[in-house]
Amino acid sequence: MQKIKSKSFVLIIPILIFSGISFYFYSLIFTTLKLDLSKNKRSRATKYSYVISSADDKLLSKLSRKFEINNTKHKIPFFLKNSFISSEDKRFYKHNGIDLKSISRALFQNIRSGYVKEGGSTITQQVARLIFLNNDLSFQRKIKEIFISLILEFRYDKNQILKLYLNNIYLGSGAYGVNEAAQIYFGKFIEELTLSEIALIAGLAPAPSIYSPYQNLELAIKNRNKVLESMYVDGYISLANKNKAIKEKINLNFQTADNFLDDKLLINFILKEADKRIENKNDYKFLRIKSSINKDWQEKGQKISRYAGPKELEFALLSIESNTGLIRTMITSKNPSINEYNRVISSVRPLGSTFKIIPYAAALIEGIKLSDKFEDFPRCWGSYCPKNFSEDYKGSISLIESFKSSSNIVPILLTKKIGLRNIINLANSFGLGYEQEFKEFPSLAIGSYGDNLLNITNAYSAINNNGNIQSPSILEKIKSFNKKTIWKNKSISKKILDLKVNKKINKLLEKSVKEGTSKAAFIKGKKIYGKTGTSDGNKDLWFIGSIDNLTTGIWIGYDDNKESELSSGNAAYLWKKFITEIHKIPNK
Repeated sequence: MQKIKSKSFVLIIPILIFSGISFYFYSLIFTTLKLDLSKNKRSRATKYSYVISSADDKLLSKLSRKFEINNTKHKIPFFLKNSFISSEDKRFYKHNGIDLKSISRALFQNIRSGYVKEGGSTITQQVARLIFLNNDLSFQRKIKEIFISLILEFRYDKNQILKLYLNNIYLGSGAYGVNEAAQIYFGKFIEELTLSEIALIAGLAPAPSIYSPYQNLELAIKNRNKVLESMYVDGYISLANKNKAIKEKINLNFQTADNFLDDKLLINFILKEADKRIENKNDYKFLRIKSSINKDWQEKGQKISRYAGPKELEFALLSIESNTGLIRTMITSKNPSINEYNRVISSVRPLGSTFKIIPYAAALIEGIKLSDKFEDFPRCWGSYCPKNFSEDYKGSISLIESFKSSSNIVPILLTKKIGLRNIINLANSFGLGYEQEFKEFPSLAIGSYGDNLLNITNAYSAINNNGNIQSPSILEKIKSFNKKTIWKNKSISKKILDLKVNKKINKLLEKSVKEGTSKAAFIKGKKIYGKTGTSDGNKDLWFIGSIDNLTTGIWIGYDDNKESELSSGNAAYLWKKFITEIHKIPNK
């Protein structure tokens, strides 16, 4: 009986091992076949090629769409296709995903040279790594890579695999895919690249950081020439083509007169807004997008962001043309080229005293006068006992003086008189209270609830537009490839404040800048309407101000919500610095 049990146990072990291996490979096959590889996991799926311009028709960005995997009409340009085949996988059309001949040759060369001189991976194997795996140097990963490569060859044809490769290969400087490489290195569409430029991009594939033209142009050109020589030997280009391409001078994107805006967050926001406008229209393959951004202002605002305190302290700025709602400047971060977070639209932070325009507006609507007196001294509402900044109290004070000194007591008195529900309804009509729902608590009156920079700036923009609120837009027009207009922005406003009330609110805002807490934004000889705001512990520093037909909001703070040693006066000062720069006003 014991012998039978031992024999059974010996038989069970290989069965379990075989079952485990079978299940592992079944899972691998199922995952590989199920995944939609036409979707690029590393970057925005570009459904169309596009050119984005500024309001004054300056170039902001330009990018080819990714190759459509299942669209046979979307062809890879001849030189582009064969530059990578010639330099990365000469036998691409002959093998079934694994090239034993190339592996053997690479192994021999590496043993002979004493170091890893040549790789034996096919383009299909590289796709397997790019989509499913990583670059770990392990036997287990290599087995997976080979197995997935065989499945890929079974599921896709060669041109589809090549498209997957060209869509996803990392080519340095943040470029995933040849379309992004064409944009980053040359500021061109794929179809606009010369043979020389194509060869340089193909030459980046083995080691993008080493061969980067931005790091070592001489080495990048040397590798480009190797690719051209290989293409010539393989019969893809003529001797004349090769020689002409070698002689061609490389002009990188940053050297061109029409340099792109180095702000992927802003570009992505513009593209998302464009997607919304064409969602129910034709399947366009090329769009000309005219944004409302003033490129000069955008670049000035970005430079000014660097003055915003310590390195880790973040900054956001938004300028809205008050009578149209068009966004003229949007600074999302100190470093938008490497940052992934849009602080203008995604960051919901306590509004502080910038919110006080709402209870004061409600008071004026109810007939309370600017000269009416209120008692500004310490008091509690239940367990809630707010304090004024620096614990400075004015006693009996007029409505206009309480706003100038940014009293925390008076706005709460106003909400108690008018009703919190009425305050919330008015705030909602200004477009506030949707990112974070406002609740009926006394602290609401002094900005304890959060919203984003876009919404609070647009609320102030409505006051600068005689009480008419616009729907903010970063787009002016969208056209097709043949310049036919697909969508055009139409300014539609809604009246939310009576003109008399609106004038009184502007008087409050002007007083705040001339004599009150916002005087760091004061510019001699200019009418400025604005208000600072600070959350507990100086975690959020705001200034929203209007001059002429422009309303600009600034937010400063730490992403991790820690306390700051700065004040909202710093935000007001940076607002002034920006305005004097863009309007060329002497900064006195």
